[in-house]
Amino acid sequence: LTTILSNLMDAISFVLAEKTSNLRVKTLKDLIHGMVYEDDGDVRTFTRVIIGSSSEYRINTKVVGLSEYSEELEKLGILIKARNFLVFQGAVESIAMKNPKERTALFEEISRSGELAQEYDRRKKEMVKAEEDTQFNYHRKKNIAAERKEAKQEKEEAERYQRLKDEVARAQIQLQLFKLYHNEEEIEKLNRELTHRNREIDKDRKKMDHIEEELKEKKKELGRMMRDQQTVEKEIK
Repeated sequence: LTTILSNLMDAISFVLAEKTSNLRVKTLKDLIHGMVYEDDGDVRTFTRVIIGSSSEYRINTKVVGLSEYSEELEKLGILIKARNFLVFQGAVESIAMKNPKERTALFEEISRSGELAQEYDRRKKEMVKAEEDTQFNYHRKKNIAAERKEAKQEKEEAERYQRLKDEVARAQIQLQLFKLYHNEEEIEKLNRELTHRNREIDKDRKKMDHIEEELKEKKKELGRMMRDQQTVEKEIK
């Protein structure tokens, strides 16, 4: 801004026929700007006319409102509200006394970055949301991996438990078969003993029947002998 102001002072002084020694240049050629101008470009004049107690704004010869006048100046990089083209007296001290937040707001207004504040906030929210989604997906993926690991461990434990359960069931079946085998063997042995005992009983029963038959015969014979004795005794008398 200081350079621009000095250049304007040199230009005004040159028009007012000031001596070259009082200017900031060594020769008059140094006052010629190095920019190359193209003749085919459009030239626009901005005019503010005082009419009575009000102003009238014109671009070239067209009368426009203040809003359109300001917009056209902004297209050239001249911001009226931000005062980025002219530095008034005390403006530098005023800027220096602003706090960082106020200076940032001023620079944003001058650079017109404030116009992108809503877009910036929207993009920032999208970025924060994307980061949150990424973090959420990361933790979700981590939780899923942990759940899969836990499920795998639970599956392995369940399979191990089932194997042990099957082994216990097979052992119980073997035990029951072992008991059944020995029970059948014991039953068979007892059956053999019972058969032997029954045979012995049958033999003894047959002997008893034979003895009973002999006893009956003896009793009959004894009865005959007693009758014969009685007969003989009667004859003797």
